[in-house]
Amino acid sequence: MSPFDHEPPQWALKFLRFYCKPRALEIIEGDAYELFYKRIENEGLKTARKRFSWDVLKFFRLRYIKGLEDIETLNNIIMVKNYIKISFRSLVKQRFYSLINIGGLAIGLAACLLIAMYVSHELSYDKYHDGADRIYRLNGNSPARLAIQSKTDIPEIEETLRIQGPFDQTFKVGDKVFKETNGFNADSTFHKIFTVDFIEGNPEEALTEPNAMVLSQTLANKLFGYESAVGKTIQVDGENTLVTGVVADPPQNTHWKYNFINSYPKESWVLVGNWTANNFKTYAKIEKGSEPEVVQEKLKELAAEYQGPLIAKYSGHASYEDYLASGGRERNFGMIPMTAIHLEYPDFSFGSGGDINNVYVFSAIAIFILIIACINFMNLSTARSAMRSKEVGMRKVLGSRRRQLINQFLVESMMVSLFSMVLALGLSALLLNGFNLLANRTFNFQDLFDGVVLLQLFGLVLIVGLLAGSYPAFVLSNFKPVKALKGDATQGGKGSAILRKGLVAFQFAISIFLIVSTTVVFQQLKFLSNQKLGFDASQVMVVKNANSLDQKRETFKTRLAQFPSVENVSMSNSYISGGMSDWTYQTMEDNPRSYGFINLFVTDTYLETMGLNLTEGRNFTNQLVTDTANVLINEAAKRWLGGDKVIGQKLTRGDGEDYTVIGVVNDFNFESLKRDVEPMILRMMGKDGRLEEDWYSANYISIRISDNYLETVGRVEDLWKETVSDEPFEYIFLDESFNALYENEQRFGKLFSASSGLAIIIACLGLFALAAFTLERRYKEIAVRKVLGASVKSITLMILKSFTQLVVLGAIVAIPVGYMVMQDWLQEFAYQISLNNPLIWVIPALFVAIIAWLTVSFQSVRTATANPIKALRSE
Repeated sequence: MSPFDHEPPQWALKFLRFYCKPRALEIIEGDAYELFYKRIENEGLKTARKRFSWDVLKFFRLRYIKGLEDIETLNNIIMVKNYIKISFRSLVKQRFYSLINIGGLAIGLAACLLIAMYVSHELSYDKYHDGADRIYRLNGNSPARLAIQSKTDIPEIEETLRIQGPFDQTFKVGDKVFKETNGFNADSTFHKIFTVDFIEGNPEEALTEPNAMVLSQTLANKLFGYESAVGKTIQVDGENTLVTGVVADPPQNTHWKYNFINSYPKESWVLVGNWTANNFKTYAKIEKGSEPEVVQEKLKELAAEYQGPLIAKYSGHASYEDYLASGGRERNFGMIPMTAIHLEYPDFSFGSGGDINNVYVFSAIAIFILIIACINFMNLSTARSAMRSKEVGMRKVLGSRRRQLINQFLVESMMVSLFSMVLALGLSALLLNGFNLLANRTFNFQDLFDGVVLLQLFGLVLIVGLLAGSYPAFVLSNFKPVKALKGDATQGGKGSAILRKGLVAFQFAISIFLIVSTTVVFQQLKFLSNQKLGFDASQVMVVKNANSLDQKRETFKTRLAQFPSVENVSMSNSYISGGMSDWTYQTMEDNPRSYGFINLFVTDTYLETMGLNLTEGRNFTNQLVTDTANVLINEAAKRWLGGDKVIGQKLTRGDGEDYTVIGVVNDFNFESLKRDVEPMILRMMGKDGRLEEDWYSANYISIRISDNYLETVGRVEDLWKETVSDEPFEYIFLDESFNALYENEQRFGKLFSASSGLAIIIACLGLFALAAFTLERRYKEIAVRKVLGASVKSITLMILKSFTQLVVLGAIVAIPVGYMVMQDWLQEFAYQISLNNPLIWVIPALFVAIIAWLTVSFQSVRTATANPIKALRSE
């Protein structure tokens, strides 16, 4: 066997390659191998291997050990430092474009940060509760007995809870009387469904007795300062109530925001109540591993077992199966995931509901704004490539590889992004209060500088830096050295110019889309505010808490009617725009039909007070005691009944509770114009607010005022204080209350306006810089044109024309998309504007064109009026 077929010890060879300087390794390794082969022939293989290892160890000396200069990682660090230094110098040298880039990107990042914080907050609702994915709301509203019965009959249900509210209740502590909002009734199991932090009191015993109450920490501090609240008694709506617990304030991201929680007055409420009366909100937590679909099926069986017989009885069928066979609606208790309530079921969220569409819309806006800022960056970077082509050529001639050039430009891009991030954080902090007003949220600096938020922002900056810098990096690094040094690359490719124009047109498209959307939103809001409601909401004052007047209602009403500025006074159990419940009535035909009519109890003067008109029949009168068995219906109810002659027709609620239609009232909107007018029934209450022997339902007093509003409000307040000493005076004006129904839409419009403004500002920044650069490159061309006789006007128009074409291109893209999106948004409204008005589309495009002209014209006129000799001398 030849000596060359053997190998020295591998550990020795690897060790040598590990420690030895690269420039000495080849020599030492070669000599060691030569000696190894000679020793095999002279001394044998075993000895040769030993001596090879010994030789390797003998060379382990300081002079041959690698130094810091030989470590590749450190070389990389040095290169990165070099990249940073060169990038910083480049940014300073091109300070005008750098400021435009950093400023535009900072505005975009700040907008994204605020919107992302809003979206993240909306998506986090109710996810902090233990086992949140196992908690469900059973229907929007449900019967009292559902909670205990479902827990008893369905083993997969771990715990249930009933809630009622929110209430405004009157607190009396010492001599102070005040109103507290956001109060609820709840079962003692509330802490087993919702995650609640008890500060004082025993959670297991807090709400087990009647007239017990749990306070939020803020309310407890307000009532008792730093003293312990548990064990103290306060008066709530005239009842002595024992404070049995204090809990931490509920977080912002929960749909159940309470200030205080009352126990139910009687535990018997669990076991009584009509299965068709839906006065409670029921929550159920299912066992771990249980299938929601299985529970849902069992809830359907439970509805058939307990609700079915009553439905059959009220509908006049022999059984529930007969009722279903005749086409009746199948009853069920739907399971709504609690984490979906805030965004997908806002009507069930106790007034704190959001809108999933807003989340989608603002996420899209954030992305749009970021895209516009990134386009600015890419456009300016690729345009500036002309100024840096010789630098690239020189670097390549001196040995730079393409990968190093790409790294150089990516580092430059990342530096711009990081500077923008720092500026964006400052801008976000400055704009936080304004954003809170727009979004109706209470974000603070702690939310803004939260570790997770900062981490997300840093991740976003990395992505933006890489995306925005990648194209310029690859374009610039691809320049051929010869062409770059000759200056041929400074002209840029035709493809680059087309790309820049395409990106600018895309910016215009986004801007036009946002402005079109803003215009449609405000046009729709204006349309709603001008829409006739079917009644006269102006000059109607509604006094709340009329139930506190007790036996003095009629006297109070009589004295109000004596005020000279009061035209009419009436009472009702609810008020227009304040939310009304629906009651099921059934026709008394051969094939009876049932429907959940909106039900309102009123006194005989209600129509005059509200400015409603009778289209048929007669109004209620106190002269006829039998009118409590008569009803008025609106025109929508008449259409539902399906007959031209509805006067005298009877409706029933079962068990002999029959009512005769005596009149038809014109349709009027009693809730947001998002919904069409629903069938409604008005029933009469006595002039003292009594419905039955001990049932008073006059909770509100409506007053139509002719003039002297402030003076009249003052006189009504004085009369209230004179009549009721332990109930604060509360009132609203009906038109203001109605307008408040559109607060979400108005806020939506303002956020859209702000977003559109930001998008335009960022786009204009980029356009301004791009126009400056373009004109700088065409400086000599314009000078030649002037020498040959071109006027300032013709040169200016020539420049503006090129940018106008981009606006037109953007409009062609934006208008169809805007039409489809806003048509979908308008579907939420029963009453909506027509999108066929051409002004809705033309004006935003024209507005963007004017903004573009103003942005470009300054640079255009300055270039067109410049002395051509200066430009031509530099040739």
